[in-house]
Amino acid sequence: MRHSQMLSLLALPLVGAISLPLLASNASTATASPRKAPPMGTLLAELQASDSGGEDGFGQAVAISGTTAVMGAVGAAPDGRAYVFTETAAGWKQTAELKGSDTAEHFGVSTAISGTTVVVGALGNGTNDAGRAYVFTKTASGWKQVAKLKGSDTMAADSFGRSVAVSGTTVVVGAYGHAQDTGRAYVFTKTAAGWKQAAELKGSDSVGDYFGFSVAISGTTAVVGAWHYGTGEDYDAGRAYVFTKATAGWKQVAELKGSDTVGDDQFGGSVAISGTTAVVGEYQQQPTSQAGRAYVFTKTAAGWRQAAELKGSDTIVRDGFGYSVAISGTTAVVAAPGHASGSGRVYVFTKVGTDWRQVAELKDSRIFGDDSFGISVAIAGTTALVGALLWTCVFEV
Repeated sequence: MRHSQMLSLLALPLVGAISLPLLASNASTATASPRKAPPMGTLLAELQASDSGGEDGFGQAVAISGTTAVMGAVGAAPDGRAYVFTETAAGWKQTAELKGSDTAEHFGVSTAISGTTVVVGALGNGTNDAGRAYVFTKTASGWKQVAKLKGSDTMAADSFGRSVAVSGTTVVVGAYGHAQDTGRAYVFTKTAAGWKQAAELKGSDSVGDYFGFSVAISGTTAVVGAWHYGTGEDYDAGRAYVFTKATAGWKQVAELKGSDTVGDDQFGGSVAISGTTAVVGEYQQQPTSQAGRAYVFTKTAAGWRQAAELKGSDTIVRDGFGYSVAISGTTAVVAAPGHASGSGRVYVFTKVGTDWRQVAELKDSRIFGDDSFGISVAIAGTTALVGALLWTCVFEV
């Protein structure tokens, strides 16, 4: 599946000249001393599904938790797949191929994982199917579907499942097309009776803004992106909203924007959170550079405040820097899939004192001019996943 096909499928905006769809081996166990970590930025593995082909879009959505990764392949016949890989002493191995029990279309458009719980989004066909999200759990006999989620008021063309996130026993699913593109995000929790909807989130000032196009969650804090926010000169400036679970339920506690965000920037096209630190991508970045930015926000006693504005050391116009973002602790990963005529790059940033500094630039020698390396990224500890349209790379960061 190439870029033009993905654009029509997922209704994503353009990044420069390309259209993007908006997720080794260890030392021997006999060795007495601990394994020495490879240098930062080392390519550890290149993953491909056992039955994926050139049109499957394997790597369009990636997620990782510990030593388990999941990749979506929205173009896999007949209606999409997701693949689970596990790191073993012999390297990364495929351990499962997932599909929804009644998937309509586009299963694998989004993926998320937390521990032994995997969530996979399926858009449906966009006209008579509102979309779904499927929850899988690892059991003694393998990965099993345990729930099929839908919003309490979702309907056709809502794009429920375009974005998914999970933390422990809480799942967030975005439906950016709901209510004439105003959008919603739905929170589900695992109970004794199964997975149940616990809340329906919307931005305090969202109207036709694609709220829910991107979602992220860490513990009891969720971030929801709305890149279509704004009117007049602020059209498509974008926003991101922070929600926290309180005794009375989920409440909005902040509305985020970049310190220099203006119209057409599309702030909120991607979001990520780890603890009290959030990263929001803004991949258009007007009016002059259009190279893109990513903004780091931290929770303080006075509320959520911008702590840094990130850019790649060599990003230029139409690189789409910020198209996908991820964070784990004090390490952030930001992709620029349009870099080098669509070959793509990924940049690693680490917090040093109060500053965020670029410490690595990731690329793969196999990448060609339209592979969109960085179309999706994920990170867990010192392991980063970088998705391209044909495969997924594992790096030490």
